[in-house]
Amino acid sequence: MEQYQHLNAIILRSRDYKEADQLLTVYTREQGKLTVQVRGVKKQNSKLRGGILLFSQAELVVTAGKAFPIVIGASTITSFASLRSDFARMSYAGYAAELLDQVISEGHADEELYLFMLQTLQLLEFIDPWVAVRYLELKVLERQGYVLNVKYCQKCGAKLSGDTHRGVYGGLLCKRCAYEDPNGLTLTQEGRTFLDALSYIPLHRFGWLYVSREGRESVSKYMDLQMQQVLNYPLKTRDFLRQMNM
Repeated sequence: MEQYQHLNAIILRSRDYKEADQLLTVYTREQGKLTVQVRGVKKQNSKLRGGILLFSQAELVVTAGKAFPIVIGASTITSFASLRSDFARMSYAGYAAELLDQVISEGHADEELYLFMLQTLQLLEFIDPWVAVRYLELKVLERQGYVLNVKYCQKCGAKLSGDTHRGVYGGLLCKRCAYEDPNGLTLTQEGRTFLDALSYIPLHRFGWLYVSREGRESVSKYMDLQMQQVLNYPLKTRDFLRQMNM
């Protein structure tokens, strides 16, 4: 590592380390996911504390350390103040951060994924947070090589029609193929339309999207199935959101 590095980072997670330090899991534009050490940050007079807010975008100055890179400077770029003043939005931000933390290994930069996470935090400030995290899930799947097909049958290629569809890994089945293969779960037409819309409408129109309770349950179960392709174990924040009916 060079003597000093400036990193554009999103703060995903923090945990106590030693007596007065913290370890941060950050996703950086330049180096991907990293674990960095912030010395003395739990002390009252620490100048670094205000620059490492959870789920914020920050500029970090780091230098080499024995176990982890050491943060010697931190300043907030975007705090996402509207997000952190709302419990539900913060809970969804926690889910987005845990998702990225589990799926991405350290040291592999992906600037597009960095921008997708940044966009998700921006969306979480202003629109339905349930919609915002569905967008991130789709983008994470795409970056991991799993592009969902919700227009054509995954098995025979026929164009999908009807009120409900059979959800399987990677896409959906038409009625004929679903009859021949009873495995999978149901995705409603409303849910299919919603997922398709996320792939082509501009971000500034996401706030216009509406999904009924039935549609949300359908989409959530379908996306749970798809996320099994990239997750090694269930996310604690997802279980929390379910328990809170959020």
